[in-house]
Amino acid sequence: MLKANSHIICCIIFCLGYLAISSCSTTRTVPEGDRLYTGSAVKWENDTITKKKPNDYTNLEDGMNKRIRPNRNRKFLGMPFKLWLYNLGKEPKGKGLNYLLRKKWGEPPVLLSQAKPDYTSKVLQEYLVDHGFFQDEVASEIKYSGKKKASINYTVTPNHRYTIRSVTYLTDSSAIGKTMTYTKEESSLIVGAPYSLDSIKEERERIHAALKEQGYYYFTPDYLLVQVDSTNHGTVDLFVKIKDNTPLLALRPYRMHDITLFPDYSLDNDSASTTGTPIKYKGIYIVDSAKRFRSTVFDRSVFLRPDSLYQLSSHNITLQRLINLGVFKFVKGQFRPVRDTSVHNILGGSPNVAGTKDTTIKRISVRKDTAYTRDTTLAKTYKAMVNNSVALDSGWLDAKFYLTPYKRRSLQTELRGTSKSNGFVGSEIRITAKNRNWLHSAALLEIGLNAGLEWQTGNKSSGASNSYGLGAEVAVTFPRFITPIRGLNIRTPYVPKTRISLGYELYSRADLYNLNAYTLQLQYLWQRTAYLSHIFAPVAITYVLPTKTTAAYDSILANDPSQRAAIEKQFILGGNYTITYNNQQANRIHSWYLSGNADISGNIAGLIVPKGDSTKNILSNPFAQYERLTLEGRHYWSLGKGKQWINRLLLGYGLPYGNSATLPFIKQFFTGGSSSIRAFRARTLGPGSYHNKAVDTSALLANEAGDIKLEFNSEIRVHLASVFNVAAFVDAGNIWLQKDVPDKPGSKFELSSFYKEIAVGAGIGLRIDASIVVVRFDLATPLRIPYLPENERWVINKFNFGDPEWRKKNLILNIAIGYPF
Repeated sequence: MLKANSHIICCIIFCLGYLAISSCSTTRTVPEGDRLYTGSAVKWENDTITKKKPNDYTNLEDGMNKRIRPNRNRKFLGMPFKLWLYNLGKEPKGKGLNYLLRKKWGEPPVLLSQAKPDYTSKVLQEYLVDHGFFQDEVASEIKYSGKKKASINYTVTPNHRYTIRSVTYLTDSSAIGKTMTYTKEESSLIVGAPYSLDSIKEERERIHAALKEQGYYYFTPDYLLVQVDSTNHGTVDLFVKIKDNTPLLALRPYRMHDITLFPDYSLDNDSASTTGTPIKYKGIYIVDSAKRFRSTVFDRSVFLRPDSLYQLSSHNITLQRLINLGVFKFVKGQFRPVRDTSVHNILGGSPNVAGTKDTTIKRISVRKDTAYTRDTTLAKTYKAMVNNSVALDSGWLDAKFYLTPYKRRSLQTELRGTSKSNGFVGSEIRITAKNRNWLHSAALLEIGLNAGLEWQTGNKSSGASNSYGLGAEVAVTFPRFITPIRGLNIRTPYVPKTRISLGYELYSRADLYNLNAYTLQLQYLWQRTAYLSHIFAPVAITYVLPTKTTAAYDSILANDPSQRAAIEKQFILGGNYTITYNNQQANRIHSWYLSGNADISGNIAGLIVPKGDSTKNILSNPFAQYERLTLEGRHYWSLGKGKQWINRLLLGYGLPYGNSATLPFIKQFFTGGSSSIRAFRARTLGPGSYHNKAVDTSALLANEAGDIKLEFNSEIRVHLASVFNVAAFVDAGNIWLQKDVPDKPGSKFELSSFYKEIAVGAGIGLRIDASIVVVRFDLATPLRIPYLPENERWVINKFNFGDPEWRKKNLILNIAIGYPF
């Protein structure tokens, strides 16, 4: 067996050696007379006036690099592995190893002959012209390296950058001209700013959107012209106008005529799904022969109304509301002009056949529009309309929305795995049955069951036992606010929701205790904008009931009475509110995540329920009374391609009163672990300068908690290669109690000294970001330990990587899924 293994090892070494020797020459397959293209570089010559690079140089440099062709051979960790694999193979004659090396795994060499430096120089010049450098020059130079390699350097001489001197809107006194004039204060063309083709495109889109908001349905950005006068010694004059040949169709405002919904539309059966008896509900026609939905479902989702002026915002809100109902997988709108408003084309048609006439016409009512007049034949274009002073009447539009529903019922199964910094691993299975259209009201009914196991591996240093959990929840989410105020419908693209849930959870630690939790919650969920969301839960009731506590757990309580709070029997009666602002986007330099949560319990019940012997009780059980506030802010700063600096501040404050001496255990603050201060194991740090040494052994559970929390994290993330990212981070913070606890000296928060009890840790991390899932490895060590004597808390000078015992206590490896923040 040993001999066989030796042969295998020798073969592996031989193969690796052959790979290294044969592929170390990246030019082995470069044809004679050609060279391997190794890339390019851009050199920016500062202009003679400012003598410095422009403020947006980083973006300009990225734009130029993206336009340089060809791209060199791809590299991983600085090595062209794909090119090496290609060089290992030979031209394949069929399927086999050579085919895999050349056609599948490898990448042929990028040759100098494929590069066109003169053409690329012109492309770079045009790009710079688009950004205001009208007199730029770009020169190229080939740099030869060795016998068979070469790169290309591009030298950019930008000269003077043109700025905007004036912006003039060439409009007339027509309705569309006046509309353009009214919106010029919001122009994206700023006097004094550098000339940019992108800003001109943005201005055309802005005017287009403003006109669409005033009924000009057929107007497009292509009908706008921005003329540039660059004869002003380094500045430009811009003239914005409507093109002379713009057709009258685009110059006329439109009003809505009939609005029809087909909520059971299917491509497989489009003729049947667009016929039936139309139902008119609050001015909207609904054709639903299968009677899948109640008419009231669409009242709060359709913001286009008959006889109203067409508005792009109402159009977009309608589409997004219909999609966000969660019951339709496809939503498509179709608009057609109407000449005779006495005819109602409700039935028939297809969203995939543009410009066809409805073959099935049903006359529901006859309405003669006495205000409508035909256009004069004096004008066919914008220029003719202005020259002949033609006034255009409003046109009319029919709107049809074709809605393809999801399957009404579904069953989903999830299997999860967990790994914790205290040595526990576990798995959980969750089964969820959904009804997307409960009671035909587009309400989402969810019935969920879950079961999980958790067990400890390693040296069992935390002293905890294996556990399992069981849970069930029933929840209904309605696509509207259910409130005493009838008809409340906020004008946003996002559907306001009301969620009512009832749940039960059993958490059992073997040989210790069982914990039962019953919850009832009423929530209002409101996405105000793309960045701002609200969650308000006026009713949030939790009842915690411990059972089957054992002698083993009693012995733990004897050494650490604070553990009793973890399974204390009580009611939590209250509500909470969360507001979140998150404007993170890939192209932003600065992004923010801000969140605030207010949680109040027992205040109303405290006013109503009389006091017993020592506490106020409901059903012979005390209820919690507290106020809890959490604030979190994150700043994401893009430092360039693949580099990001994130800073996070978390503040938590809890005030127990009345029945409660401390916050309920599930509402207390914890610190340490993979998403907190990573140099300390989860729930082993604090409160304050207190530290129970028994937590470091197997004597006690790690469950240190507090009423106040302060935490700061700073992390720099750098893209390494492929799916690999690295990070360096510093974490600081701690937790404290509101009141003195004799068994935990140093745990109370004191404004004059809390800063002396801040823990600090630092480390490095490796992240594997496969888009679908992020696997994170963070290695951290303490820099400042708050429970040591005050003059010995900084421990940087005590690092001893050669000592195994030091490494065991001070090098904390956190393995987690997802980023910490």
